[in-house]
Amino acid sequence: LCDSKLGRYAIGTACLAAAYNFLLTPKQQKTKEHFDNRSSRFKALQQKHFPPGFPNTWHAVCNAADLTDGQVKSISALGTELVAFRGADGKAAVLDAFCPHMGAHLGFGGQVVGNTIQCPFHGWSFDGSGTCQRIPYTTRLTEEVKEGAKIKAYETRELLGRIFIWFDAEGRPPQWDLAAGLDLEEAVTRGDCYPVAMRCSIFHQHCCEMHMNSADPFHFQTLHAPLPIPGLGRFIKGIHRIRTIYGEGEIRGKVEKHQHLTLFKEKTMGLYLFGKKRWPVPFSATVAQLIDTVVTFEGPNMMHFKLITPLGTIRQIKTILPIEPFKQQVEMYWYAEKSVPRIIAYLLSLIGKVALEQDLEVWENKLYWKEPVLVEGDGPFQEFFDWYGQFYSQSSSQVGRHQLEW
Repeated sequence: LCDSKLGRYAIGTACLAAAYNFLLTPKQQKTKEHFDNRSSRFKALQQKHFPPGFPNTWHAVCNAADLTDGQVKSISALGTELVAFRGADGKAAVLDAFCPHMGAHLGFGGQVVGNTIQCPFHGWSFDGSGTCQRIPYTTRLTEEVKEGAKIKAYETRELLGRIFIWFDAEGRPPQWDLAAGLDLEEAVTRGDCYPVAMRCSIFHQHCCEMHMNSADPFHFQTLHAPLPIPGLGRFIKGIHRIRTIYGEGEIRGKVEKHQHLTLFKEKTMGLYLFGKKRWPVPFSATVAQLIDTVVTFEGPNMMHFKLITPLGTIRQIKTILPIEPFKQQVEMYWYAEKSVPRIIAYLLSLIGKVALEQDLEVWENKLYWKEPVLVEGDGPFQEFFDWYGQFYSQSSSQVGRHQLEW
C-alpha cells in the first residue's frame, strides 16, 4: 500500500513539474507579418514603379440594365466621378457628375427629362453632349451661358448590354472603334448564341497585370499548372503552350492587323499526376488536342476569349475598369453557341473564374520593373512594354493624381 501511495505521489509530482515547465518555459514564436498591400507605403511604392493608372482606351463603365426606367447611374472610376443616363431618344450618355452651377452631384436626385438630365439643386438641364438646355428661372440662356455651363461629355458605345466610354488624358477623339465583339452581339441577337453567366470581382492591382500574362509563357507552367478545379489542382497539373502576336487580333473570325490589338493562343498539351510527365492522366492529351483557346486583346482593358470545343464555341468578354489606380472592377460575361449544353458552358465558366484567380496573390503583391532582368526562355516582355506604352500620353500621369496622394 505504501509503495502504491509512493508511486502515485511520484507520478503526481512528475505531472505537476511537466505542467510547470510547459506553462512557464518560453516558447519560440513566429514574428509578426507587417507587410500590407493596402497600406499607403506600399501604394506609394507601386505608384513609383507602375505606369499611370488610367490608360487611354474604351472602358466599360456600366451596364444597359443600369439605365432602364429613367434611372441615373453614378460611376466612380478613372480618377473622376461620372453619371450615365438614357434619354427619351434611347441614346446612352455619360457626363462628368457635378453641376457647373453650384456643384451638385447629378447622380443623387437628378432626373431624366426628355433627352436631358436635370440637376436636383436648381433644375438646370443638360443634354447628352453636356450642353445646358434649360435653366427654369431665367429667359436669357445665351450661347455664352451655355458654353460656360457645359459639362464634359464622353463618347459612348453600347455593346452586348454594356456602356463603354472613350477615355483619353489629352481629350482626343477615339483612336479606334470597338469591333472584336460585334459578331458575338449579332449571334446573340439572331439566337445563335445564348448568355451563360456574368461575374464581377474587385482586384487590388494595376490594370496592366492581366494583359502582361500574354508575354509570360513560363508562368503558365507554375501558377496555371494546377488544374483549376477545387480539390484537384493539388494532384493534377497541366502543361501549356502559348503564342502571342502584338499588333493583330481576330475581327469577325479573321485575323486583322491593328496596332491596338493583341492575338494570344493557348493550348493545354495534357494533364499529369503531380505534374510528372511519366504519370499522364489517361486520354487527357487526346481530349486537349480537341480544344483551343484564342484571345483577342482589344486595347489594354478588354479581352475576347474563344474556347473552341467539339461541342461548339464558348466565348467570354472580360473588361477591366480602373476604379482607382490599384483597384480594378473586373467583369466577365460568358456566352455559348446553341450546340453547347448549358450545364457544360456554366461549369466551364466556373473553371475560368478559378483560373483567373490563380494569379491573384502574385498580382496584388508585386511591383512592375520597367527594365526587368530577363534571361533566355523569358517571354516577349519588351514587345509588351512597347505595345502597352501606346495607351499613355503626356498627361496620363496627372489624371486622377489626387487618388495617389494617400
